[in-house]
Amino acid sequence: MKKTIFSAILTMMFLWSAQANAQTTMKEYNYVVTGYKAQLATGNPSLQGYELVDLDEITKGIRTFNLKKLVKVAPYSKKTVAYMMIYQKKGTPTKADPKVVSATTMEYICIPHPSSDNEVRDLYYNGLYDGKSESSEKLRVMFYVLSRNLAW
Repeated sequence: MKKTIFSAILTMMFLWSAQANAQTTMKEYNYVVTGYKAQLATGNPSLQGYELVDLDEITKGIRTFNLKKLVKVAPYSKKTVAYMMIYQKKGTPTKADPKVVSATTMEYICIPHPSSDNEVRDLYYNGLYDGKSESSEKLRVMFYVLSRNLAW
């Protein structure tokens, strides 16, 4: 009886600890921003021990946003470790020559867990603005998509 109670307490402490210490690792961050794109291009299997869950997609004009969550799958639990925002801007005719269409751009953005290391959070923060005017439109729609998916 004591062993059963002790085992139950240890299990509860472990599960609580795993949830309380959730964070995005550098490996997970790198998978979201570069590894997923490479996986799609090569057809390699996804990151072992993880699954991607589709949450939302929205198209506004020439821009499309996809929101996914990266879930770490353990034998007895699943834990969201990061969100992936995929930003796509379709090519448009250039001003110099309307017959020439600019390239379609794709960007993979990792939204890390708030308790992640400073290095990971800084990469996210610094990646939100690239010094171009396009960034303000991108951020406007990003926050719109995120606000549609928050748990209220």
